[in-house]
Amino acid sequence: MKGVIARQLLSILLCAAFPLAAAGGVAEQLPADLMSVINSFYAALENDDIEARAALLDDEVVMMPNHWTMTPGKEAVAAGFRAAAGGVFKIRDREIVHADVSDSLAYTVNSYCYTWHAPEDVAQWHKTKNVHIWVRDAEGVWKLRVDIWNSDVRLTDFADE
Repeated sequence: MKGVIARQLLSILLCAAFPLAAAGGVAEQLPADLMSVINSFYAALENDDIEARAALLDDEVVMMPNHWTMTPGKEAVAAGFRAAAGGVFKIRDREIVHADVSDSLAYTVNSYCYTWHAPEDVAQWHKTKNVHIWVRDAEGVWKLRVDIWNSDVRLTDFADE
């Protein structure tokens, strides 16, 4: 019950904050310490550094990937990262298209292309987007709390690519 109330409260906060973000130059409007963590997160992705990526997760992280099951908890999400090791996961053309921050809660809406394939396969790039919710922990460090992403390609169209 407490978790349901927390999720509802988070939804209300995000809906209230959404109109407050200014258009254009979104990344430049975020605090430097948050941008540093965001850049570290994507650098860890680019370098296939699973442990560095996992270290940037909040203990109560929830990952909601495209056409997959919701995964709650830092250990479960990190285990998922480790299980996918050996594949090639890359992102290009990443842009923060909308964002806002208030005290210890922030969100970013991102647009990018990604590929996820076996090392011997040719990269197939897919246009996608995500929403990241960041929380500042007790030590003042930003951590990723929620990662929701989905492709611009319908699941039925993946077979046609």
